[in-house]
Amino acid sequence: MHRNMRYDIFDSPIGALTVATDGEAITELHIEGDRYFTSIPSGWVREASNPVLIQARQELSAYFKGKRQVFEIPFRAQGTDFQKQVWKALEKVQSGSTTTYSEIAMKIGKPKAVRAVGTAIGKNPICVIVPCHRVLTRSGSLGGFVAGTERKQSLLALEHAI
Repeated sequence: MHRNMRYDIFDSPIGALTVATDGEAITELHIEGDRYFTSIPSGWVREASNPVLIQARQELSAYFKGKRQVFEIPFRAQGTDFQKQVWKALEKVQSGSTTTYSEIAMKIGKPKAVRAVGTAIGKNPICVIVPCHRVLTRSGSLGGFVAGTERKQSLLALEHAI
């Protein structure tokens, strides 16, 4: 899974972003402080000149400047079938809007799997591009976020969703 991975680290208004590619697509994007991504895996090679990473840097920079709402960079997440279903549902949540954990569970046809949906969202390996930050609790509170709720709030404010 970590073979031939190229990565770079970009500064952003919400902290350093570690972005990785298999050479064709973004496979991981982690925000500094991500409790599930605490170090660069051995075997990854830092390569700032990689074309996929250059495109990622440009699109993320435009996003954080408020000039991009949709990402065009190809991405591919590795996970279980259930996780991929959840992440696919996240992709459909438009910038400037939010959804809830229970709405995602309903959309994937598993209305009683709200906790499992929350766990899958927390394991999203491509933060920001696959917008896990757009998911709130049923009561409208922020809920959790892998890199801290203050970063989730910043992303939602950037998108004018809160």
